[in-house]
Amino acid sequence: MSDENAEKLFLQEKPTLALLFIGSMGKTYASVISKEIDSTFAHTTRILSKMEQCGLIRFTFEGRIKFVELTKYGRDVETALKDFRDMIAQEPLIETAEKEESERKAAEEGEGEKAAEEGEGEKATEEEEKEKLEKAKELDPLNAEILEKIKSLRSKIEGIHRGSLEQGDSRDTISRKLGPYSRDIKKLQNQIARAESPISEIVISSLNESERLLESYLKS
Repeated sequence: MSDENAEKLFLQEKPTLALLFIGSMGKTYASVISKEIDSTFAHTTRILSKMEQCGLIRFTFEGRIKFVELTKYGRDVETALKDFRDMIAQEPLIETAEKEESERKAAEEGEGEKAAEEGEGEKATEEEEKEKLEKAKELDPLNAEILEKIKSLRSKIEGIHRGSLEQGDSRDTISRKLGPYSRDIKKLQNQIARAESPISEIVISSLNESERLLESYLKS
């Protein structure tokens, strides 16, 4: 695929949305993609044809059912697109030294009973995290890999939400920034569902917590 063809393809919204959706689903149909990207079936078919020519996707058949999924090259492009999406979603955060100093003092000093309660809560949280970390060390490679993906995803979600609040973003803006991560959670759920070996309760619990966190951010 030439650089010119790649540029023409991914400077357009529909092909980009289609590739990200295929990646999030693992394997899907052209008709489902068409609905997801809000495009006609004929136009979606043309997009998929160009993607196949570029080596980004492949079609497979199970009986009479025709599936579409990403190639290895397609997954690499998906990763690059998601990194780009994350980059532009994170608007620059401007904080003054005075504000940082004030927050630092508030965290250190606390206020009366509230500070004491928060301290106990933080201690309990730290102990829980320590316990989870110890259990995580015993995970097999597959579980450890999925857990690491979940932690990375949660960190991005929390970072974007925190930045949006500090900038005073509207609810719609926050939803626009965080909405795409629902697909990433769905992709991890699909990976867990297709796993051939048992998935640890630690991994499942961590993913469920991340999903609930995202939902709470989208509703707030």
